[in-house]
Amino acid sequence: MNEQRPPARPASSGTPAHASAVFDGAWDLVAAFLARRGVDTVFGLPGDDVLVVAAFERAGIRLVWCRDQRMAVHMASGYALTSGRIGVCVVGKGPAVANAVGGLLEAASGCSPVLLLAGGTAIESDGARAFQEAPQLALAAPVTKWAGRVTHTGRLLPALRRAAALVAQAPRGPVFLEIPDGFLAEPVSVPQALLDGEPPVPGRYTAPDLPAEVARARRPVVVAGGGLGAAGAAERLAEALGAALLVTASGRGGVAESHPLYCGLAGLYALPPVRELLGDCDVVVALGSRLEETAAEGLPDGVPVCQVNIEAGEFSYDRPGPLVLGEASATAEQWAAALGHREADAGWLSRIAASRERLRSWAASPAHPELPADRVRVKSVVRELSRVLQPGSVVVHENGLMDIWSYLYPVLTLPEGARSVVPSEQTTLGYGAAAAAGAKLAAPDAPVVAIVGDGAFDFLRVELPTLVREGIAVTYVVLDNGGYGWLQRIVDNLGGRPHLFAATAPVRPDPEHGVATWVVTEPADTAGSIAAALAAAREGRVAVVRVPCAADDWPPVAGAASEAEIHASLRQAPAANANANANGSGTGAGPGEHT
Repeated sequence: MNEQRPPARPASSGTPAHASAVFDGAWDLVAAFLARRGVDTVFGLPGDDVLVVAAFERAGIRLVWCRDQRMAVHMASGYALTSGRIGVCVVGKGPAVANAVGGLLEAASGCSPVLLLAGGTAIESDGARAFQEAPQLALAAPVTKWAGRVTHTGRLLPALRRAAALVAQAPRGPVFLEIPDGFLAEPVSVPQALLDGEPPVPGRYTAPDLPAEVARARRPVVVAGGGLGAAGAAERLAEALGAALLVTASGRGGVAESHPLYCGLAGLYALPPVRELLGDCDVVVALGSRLEETAAEGLPDGVPVCQVNIEAGEFSYDRPGPLVLGEASATAEQWAAALGHREADAGWLSRIAASRERLRSWAASPAHPELPADRVRVKSVVRELSRVLQPGSVVVHENGLMDIWSYLYPVLTLPEGARSVVPSEQTTLGYGAAAAAGAKLAAPDAPVVAIVGDGAFDFLRVELPTLVREGIAVTYVVLDNGGYGWLQRIVDNLGGRPHLFAATAPVRPDPEHGVATWVVTEPADTAGSIAAALAAAREGRVAVVRVPCAADDWPPVAGAASEAEIHASLRQAPAANANANANGSGTGAGPGEHT
């Protein structure tokens, strides 16, 4: 299994144009192809065909063998989103592919370039009710950019080239390739020129002219999504326009949160000061966002939304405004240059500054003063984490009730150079917990912190031995209410049975042997526990900070809280808001008028 030998050997001494290489088996070709494309890590859980293990070892590719196929796909996704490279996952056939489909769904929704390689029943056994025969292409096709099956050794290399090109082409997304049993141990001969062939080269790009709706706007908003691209472009366009600068959840990390025009997140996670700006804006420029439901929530009706996306299928066709096909960052850069030294609306800039100040003041205030003084509040835990995050950190999110606090700026403020990994619109439970492991392997020198609920962390428990074995030193902040807090909050709002989905007190056991664990039982324990966990992770240990909390420590977002509770949480003063509106241009809005 561990015998080291060259993965390929020349098949002839002819001219280079006609040279070929021979591999001992199909998996040796797969491994050599991926190594040539810069792949250094593969996740997964192989089936009975363990030849794949030896093939990747011979190619010098690190193998992270997991205990669950879906978790493996999530790890590959976190690796891909953090590194910008392809995340590769290998699984067996039949139920293994079915189990991995949930990971493909998340990767497709989150534009994550994951290549899933799977086994399959032998071609000669098609339709014969072979062991673990399953409609794998039918399962994978709806949630991938392409799902293919190799039917002959001569078709393996072309299929690999196609898969690698499609997975990385914008908009990026997952690809599935089935490699059936039957010819895996046969020698494979391929043309050397195809094996060494370069991936497709993008053509030159020319950004379109600035739309008139954007050029004449006096109260603009720029929203940067996960498809923005190069850092700094959104900031320069916002400066040129004099625009409030927002991000979607997936766009976080692409914009410097220290920028004076930055006001946090749009959509579901937009707090009242931000929603009031959106309610009074006269144009929205959305860069690299699909404007899914949670990202578009709160956008004003009738106001033009100028969308910039690389592909027509990425646009939201529900809103008026120009639809611009192009690379988001390059377009933003050209538009900023075209605007030159345009004079921004002073009143609008004043309102942006006032909104930022209101957000900062709220972030510094205690959460839920009606709760007992000795209760550990999630807002304070996230704020403490924000204080100690280092530049260049990777912050990974889940999407339950308690961890929504980590989406709320400036409770959590990302330092310079930080990256963020978030679930897609699917919000697959356990995605962030597993993706953090892939993120750490993609950025081994960066602190990686995952903020997760206990329900999501339960999905990762099966993989904790994997993380310990591989030395994947992630710090997990586990917000533990003993169940599914979001569901319990909905039940509470409807007057339903208490503790139907969440326990009266957290009931989760501490992680198993090999994981460094701290439990925050008093507010005063927070800072020391987080600092100790981060220190343990720097030493190469998996670290967990468990924070017992209750479902009534809700974040002020729609669904978790009523409008009255959301506004009350910010302790809005009508007089102060009126003064802010008086300094702005257009029709100012009082408290509650824009939601």
